[in-house]
Amino acid sequence: MEILNIIALGIISVFVVSLLKRTQKEVGLAVAVMVGILIFLMVIDKLVYVVEKIVEMGNRVSFASGYVKTLVKMTGIALISEYTASVCKDSGENAIAEKVEFAAKVIILFLSLPLIMSLFDLITKFLR
Repeated sequence: MEILNIIALGIISVFVVSLLKRTQKEVGLAVAVMVGILIFLMVIDKLVYVVEKIVEMGNRVSFASGYVKTLVKMTGIALISEYTASVCKDSGENAIAEKVEFAAKVIILFLSLPLIMSLFDLITKFLR
């Protein structure tokens, strides 16, 4: 089970980073970032598979393919910005983390606007 490997890596990394942050804060932060990247690389093949299947489902319905691509983009933005914000928080930069999270929310809202407008048009057609 891969999750057990990831959990073990995470727990061991917490101990190592905690020890390093006491004496060498910058090295501890670098190790934390590297572990995050390593965990990401451990699950990237599963993430790629999920994205491929979602896009495949979207392509089956011709009008939905653009929407599915937008949803995949929004999910990617959410995951990347969450990771970036957690790195900022780990380094003690909570204000920057909040700005990253805010920017991601604005971008996701911007990307979702066509979806919202299409849904609104569909609802108004049914109400007529």
